[in-house]
Amino acid sequence: MLAELSLKEIELLKAFQALGPVGQKECSEYIKYLLTKQYKRELMMSIFNNKLIHNLLHGLLHMVEKDDFDVIQAQKRVMQIKELYYGIFEDVHTKYTELVDDLDTNEIVREFGKNGFTSLENAFVSGDIGKIRYEVIDFFQQYEKFSQKKDIKHVVAV
Repeated sequence: MLAELSLKEIELLKAFQALGPVGQKECSEYIKYLLTKQYKRELMMSIFNNKLIHNLLHGLLHMVEKDDFDVIQAQKRVMQIKELYYGIFEDVHTKYTELVDDLDTNEIVREFGKNGFTSLENAFVSGDIGKIRYEVIDFFQQYEKFSQKKDIKHVVAV
């Protein structure tokens, strides 16, 4: 195991070991804080700067802009996007859950997905073409808003 450690890791272990119990506790808490902050940033970047999600959403937007779009095809596209969105969310969340006990989910990412996909699903259930079109456009615009770097930094800082 020691052969696998880098010099920087050994240096950190020695410094940690030199700290007293209070210092070790504070250091552990600070590492958890940093990991939580990194988790939120990584989750936002993984979802809102994802080219595949963006392209699927852009294609969906163009699909519903047509007067005679295929509702079934649009619904399948939304399901693809939803599976990808939550798959990425789960991967990042699992990665950090292993490192930080009681990791809070990123409420903004979770709520955006939950509210957006629920609204889209309700629109498809209603069968109202105008409502479907409106919800797709709204979802796309909100996704675009979050994908701007300035907004991501602001959200993570909160």
